[in-house]
Amino acid sequence: MKIPEEFVQFVWGIYDEDPQESVSLESLAAAALAGTASHDRRRPLLAFLNELLDGGHSDAELEYVWRKQSPRSNFSPGGHRVFFEEIRRQIIADKDRKLG
Repeated sequence: MKIPEEFVQFVWGIYDEDPQESVSLESLAAAALAGTASHDRRRPLLAFLNELLDGGHSDAELEYVWRKQSPRSNFSPGGHRVFFEEIRRQIIADKDRKLG
């Protein structure tokens, strides 16, 4: 699986600390996406998330893709899928808002 540069940059754009329980995944995803505001940068990110979440990848594979980027934050087992789904949801919602 080829990991696009947009995903690598996205992961590196997330703050240094591990997500705390007081920080929601929604706000973490929104903060991370703030650095990827360009539609041209989000399109390959969304395509990659769709590939990861198409049902053909295990939670362990999603964690591997995340950890391969040497992220500054991490999630509990299964949390990567939930976070990726939230990012995808926000990208689609933002795109729909701009079109509507």
